[in-house]
Amino acid sequence: MSRLLKLFGLLAVAVFTVNGFAQLANPQWARWSVMSDPTLWDNRVQYGATGYSYYPVNGDTAYSTALRAQADFALAQSQAAEANARAAAANEEARRQYLENKAQYNEMRRQQRAAAEAKRAAEREEMKARAANRPAPKKPTEVYPRLSSDQLDPITGTIHWPETLMTAAYMEDRTSVEAALKEQAEHGPNARTASIIYSAARSMRTNLSKDMNRIGFEAYSANRKFLNSLALEGDHAMEALK
Repeated sequence: MSRLLKLFGLLAVAVFTVNGFAQLANPQWARWSVMSDPTLWDNRVQYGATGYSYYPVNGDTAYSTALRAQADFALAQSQAAEANARAAAANEEARRQYLENKAQYNEMRRQQRAAAEAKRAAEREEMKARAANRPAPKKPTEVYPRLSSDQLDPITGTIHWPETLMTAAYMEDRTSVEAALKEQAEHGPNARTASIIYSAARSMRTNLSKDMNRIGFEAYSANRKFLNSLALEGDHAMEALK
């Protein structure tokens, strides 16, 4: 009986020895050996019943893994907040620079407008000064002299017309001038006779301009000068009484 028990003991030792070598050679057995001893856990990929999975590293627990995940999340939040803060600071700096540039531009435009207005004011003052120093314009009677005594006798009112103005085109105006000169010689000059003479002389100048090509420039200039003085005969006569 004792021999039989010894035999069974030797068989058991042999079986467990073979089984141990099989566990070392077989990854499936190795997996269960690692699972049974947490001190052997590492980050190797083991194949279990549900497929490949990672086992905790260096004895980490689910609690410590959760704490590490929370720390990583907090770090990511902090980095995102820092990035947002930098972006906000950059936006604020850009806005400040924009407002500063706008203020500088507005100030430059204000100075330009002020300078332009000052220049215009100086030009106006200069024009006023020149106008004040400018001699007064001459009166028409100073520009166009009175007809000579050979052309008009102011005492009798007799006028000697140039040959060009003796045509039929000037007859009506000549008649008006002669009547006004006669009245002026008899009763003295006045505004009414001066106006009649002026209007008739202007009408004769219009007709003379139409005849310039026919009579030539020389004749036109001489007759125009005669009519300019005739138009102011009433004014000359009234000034002579002052």
